[in-house]
Amino acid sequence: MLRSQNNQQQLIPLKKLSVVATIRSFAADVTITQLFRNDETTHIEAVYCFPIEEQAAIYNFIARIDDREIIAQLKEKATAQKEYSQALQSGHGAYLLEQDEKSQDNFIINVGALPPGKECQVVISYVTELSLVEDGKKIRFVVPTTIAPRYNPSQGGLGSPAGTTSKYVQSTPYTIDYHCQVEKFEIAGISSPSHPIQIDFSQQDFYKVTFAQQNTHLDRDIIVDTQLAESRSNTILAVESNAVMASFTPNEQDCQRTKDNKDITNEFIFVVDCSGSMDEENKIELARQAMLLFLKSLPVNCHFNIVRFGSNHQSLFSETTAVYNEVNAQNAEQLTKTMKADLGGTELLSPLQWLDRNPPVQGRSRQIFLLTDGEISDVDQVVDLCRTMATS
Repeated sequence: MLRSQNNQQQLIPLKKLSVVATIRSFAADVTITQLFRNDETTHIEAVYCFPIEEQAAIYNFIARIDDREIIAQLKEKATAQKEYSQALQSGHGAYLLEQDEKSQDNFIINVGALPPGKECQVVISYVTELSLVEDGKKIRFVVPTTIAPRYNPSQGGLGSPAGTTSKYVQSTPYTIDYHCQVEKFEIAGISSPSHPIQIDFSQQDFYKVTFAQQNTHLDRDIIVDTQLAESRSNTILAVESNAVMASFTPNEQDCQRTKDNKDITNEFIFVVDCSGSMDEENKIELARQAMLLFLKSLPVNCHFNIVRFGSNHQSLFSETTAVYNEVNAQNAEQLTKTMKADLGGTELLSPLQWLDRNPPVQGRSRQIFLLTDGEISDVDQVVDLCRTMATS
């Protein structure tokens, strides 16, 4: 956490640090709690730079000062910045979390007015995808030292968390409380190349990992490796009532089958809502941005199409799909950039029926992506048709 003074950045002391994580297969849910204190004699505006990995996403931010608790809300950037400035001018505590435009792996938290002698507790929760190491035999979970940025004497100031490469520091004035749960499913072992750890095997569903030594300092990255079982099955895990996480591990037969089927291509069909309701809150612009990302991500030699729908439907190509080549890609990009919410109602059933009447060529796998605000008609018929198409 930093403070601004004459355009100079100075540290606000970190007094306590806690990390609580849950690892399920290739994903981790992490909550980091940090306690800072203003040792100055005046109010200060505090700023905290939080480093976040590219594959991670923050979903919760809470700041506490005394008996006040502030829970983050997602707002449009300009609106959030205006409300934050107004709160500071009124002398109220204000908190602003935004992504650093110069460094996409940093989030900047303006904690706002912090009274002298007072402490501020910041709680950040995020989910992240974990990586495989040692030729795919282990899943690695890392808590970097950059969650506690510190002064770098060699640079005469604070180093950017995104640019931190050092794995060790000389000392820290605080200790870290670390608790990690690892789901037991198809796990052969747990180890840490960075710290001595102890593992509690008594729980039914999880292994509980903590430091083996008390008063552990965050002087290096915390690394926990989960060794996978020799034989693993594909799994689908219910994470929430409306969300699941799927894990697929190809075996030698799967890899050989892929080599043998080089000529088999996939079909990617994008069904885009261009009804009047998509003009509200600039939803159609979000759909355009998503479509451009999809187009840039398509594999070579696949087949694709874009189907716009509203009161009627219109497809980019007269045939159900066309090969993804340079010319067709340019046509698709041009259509996407000029796409408008100008097709009236939201009748999704018609384009789905058209696709159902024109099944994929034998040997091809078809994937349909739907971009809509959800305000569709004939919901029951649409759901029934989707069930039929999914099993055909």
